[in-house]
Amino acid sequence: MEQFDHIVVGGGIIGASVAYHLAQERGESILLLERNALASAASSRAAGLVLQVSTNPTKTPLARRTRETIDRLTAELGEDVGFHKVGSIRIAASAEREAELDGMAALAEDHDIPFEWLGVAAVREQVPWLELSAARKIAFLPTDGYVDPYLLSMAYARAAAARGVEIRQRTAVTDVLTDKGKVVGVETSAGRIGSESVIDAAGAWAALLSERAGYPLPMAPVRSHYWITAPDPAYGGDHPVVTMPDAAAYARPDVGGLLLGIQESNSATFDARDLPNDPAAFSPTVGDEHWDCLADAAERVGTLFPGIKQAQFANYICGLSAYTPDGKIILGPIPGLSGFLVAAGCCGSGIALSAGIGKAIADLALGRNPEFDITAFRADRFGCVDPFSQEFRDRCAAARANKSRRMDAGISV
Repeated sequence: MEQFDHIVVGGGIIGASVAYHLAQERGESILLLERNALASAASSRAAGLVLQVSTNPTKTPLARRTRETIDRLTAELGEDVGFHKVGSIRIAASAEREAELDGMAALAEDHDIPFEWLGVAAVREQVPWLELSAARKIAFLPTDGYVDPYLLSMAYARAAAARGVEIRQRTAVTDVLTDKGKVVGVETSAGRIGSESVIDAAGAWAALLSERAGYPLPMAPVRSHYWITAPDPAYGGDHPVVTMPDAAAYARPDVGGLLLGIQESNSATFDARDLPNDPAAFSPTVGDEHWDCLADAAERVGTLFPGIKQAQFANYICGLSAYTPDGKIILGPIPGLSGFLVAAGCCGSGIALSAGIGKAIADLALGRNPEFDITAFRADRFGCVDPFSQEFRDRCAAARANKSRRMDAGISV
């Protein structure tokens, strides 16, 4: 039986980042397994926002690490990884959001993240399609931006492979092998592979893998989506990412048009056991309901983006994000099984948090204390739950709705 020091299950951006960070330690043998093609599920459909500061302070150090790693990967590979350093603008149009913005300013200062207050005239110069009469405060974070999520995922994978990581696509993991409370390997579609370190980075399917290890993760697949307009000179050039928490929306440039994300008050959820193995065979949206979502949001979004009523929306992208009831990721070991680590439940922040997650899991797998405080991300923080039940899934949907008000760092789709 083949033997590796570490096996990473899942070839999306999180699994690729974990493999890349593990590979920083020389002498470790690392295998990355993906049952389909790399970055073929949520990672390739993400909006790719890289926002370092949010109302959730536990995420900021991880997102900051990603921003730094993007520059490091660009230098290491000697090529563009798809990052657009356009900055981000956050608009507070209510007293509650204004208070949140003040807190974010303090958080940015604590982490040495550039943060500026902008006047209306300066914002209109950068983003002419915005209507700012209701704005109370506007913040600008110049080192934020957006990235092509597929290119960044593949950059992690290529850099990992260059450091000796073996990557096998079209290889499904069908079981977790254990002995006396310890991981000893995995069963795959190509046979058994031994390892005393297995990392679950299987995205929306992560709870199914962890269930085979004896502990179904407290997370549920929740629909995420965005719309893209046809190219239009009214939207300007490569302007900053715009987050509009009072309208539960965000926008960024997209090839001459505008990518617009609008969160639902009650997102659709799914039983992970019903998901197909191939994400290409599944759509979380049925019929034309997504256009109803856009129409329902037009009035509230129109207060800041009045052009939404005339915009020609040419494309709609949807996918699955794995959510937890508190909107925070799951990071670290599961109870009762040594050697099994989890990097999942990314709550729509997988792109922005990818390097921070990869570094923290690599530290744990290598027997080191993570440089980040990951206490808030414990897998057992909700106690005993049934993650496949409708009641639990409703809690996860509510967390996504709450996120749409906060606009946490790094939205996936």
